[in-house]
Amino acid sequence: MSETYVTLKIREALAAAQGSRAQAQRILVAWALDDDQLLRGLCKPFLRAIAGSAIASAAKGQPAPASVTPAPGQGITRGAKPAPRKLPPQMLDAIIARMGTQQPEPTPPEGGEQAESLKTLAAAFKRKF
Repeated sequence: MSETYVTLKIREALAAAQGSRAQAQRILVAWALDDDQLLRGLCKPFLRAIAGSAIASAAKGQPAPASVTPAPGQGITRGAKPAPRKLPPQMLDAIIARMGTQQPEPTPPEGGEQAESLKTLAAAFKRKF
């Protein structure tokens, strides 16, 4: 199995830290600041999330552009939820008028079958002294 440069550096950092993950992380970060290939290899899987976070941070407080055409393959947009739509007063009046006019669900009849089942269950769990 061929190992990548990044994997080799991670193993090297773990060996230098004598198995301590926290120490290995500090060593690896220090190396990555001096080694562009290692930095790119560590960041590559997370680059989209990093870019998205940077864009979201920069876009805070700025009005959204009037018309935006998504790039090919980028049709799904994530971010702020759209503002809720408001109902016109006529629809609100109609909803309020309907409130309370629905019949409540019928309650089950007082049947002896359910009562008998409960008594049987209770008797099965009674302690005998």
